[in-house]
Amino acid sequence: MPRSAEQKKRSRQRILKSAFKLFTEQGFENTSIDQIMHHAGLTRGAFYAHFASKSDLYQQAILNAAAGSYVVRRKPQHLDNKAWIETLLSSYLSRDHVENREAACPLAFLTTDIATREPEVRNTYTKIYKKLNNLIHQHTQTYSNCSETNLLAVTAMMIGGVAISRALNEQETVDQVLEACKRAAQTLLSET
Repeated sequence: MPRSAEQKKRSRQRILKSAFKLFTEQGFENTSIDQIMHHAGLTRGAFYAHFASKSDLYQQAILNAAAGSYVVRRKPQHLDNKAWIETLLSSYLSRDHVENREAACPLAFLTTDIATREPEVRNTYTKIYKKLNNLIHQHTQTYSNCSETNLLAVTAMMIGGVAISRALNEQETVDQVLEACKRAAQTLLSET
């Protein structure tokens, strides 16, 4: 019996979620298609019904994770733009984000892994990075004249702060790094 479009969509989502989880834990090179499919509870043969290659899956998993990230969720109506940016910085630059792979931002969790990937994957990462900058710019322009240079510094601190914190093994230092990045970002975003 042929699979329904809904079943196929659910299978694809399971593969994307499993792939992102394993890629963030093990990296591209150390993650096999067999591992991803086993983690997703599907057969290897099902992989090729959805993706042309492991690299294609990597690219799609990054896009899927970015689309589901809390960073891109809509601003709650009750918050003004400044309050929403403060909330964004606090949640992004938090220990919870550093430790939570389920809601992980691919920009921070795959930074070093992406650097060694093919141009198509790096292009995807670049597009997501630019979208983050545009999103923050949209919300800050109503209360700040933050320059493009400062905005690039803010997003680099956000991503770098989380990436570095993931590599550290002293919680006190992690907390200090995250707080320092948050304060510096707030300062740059409040410049008029």
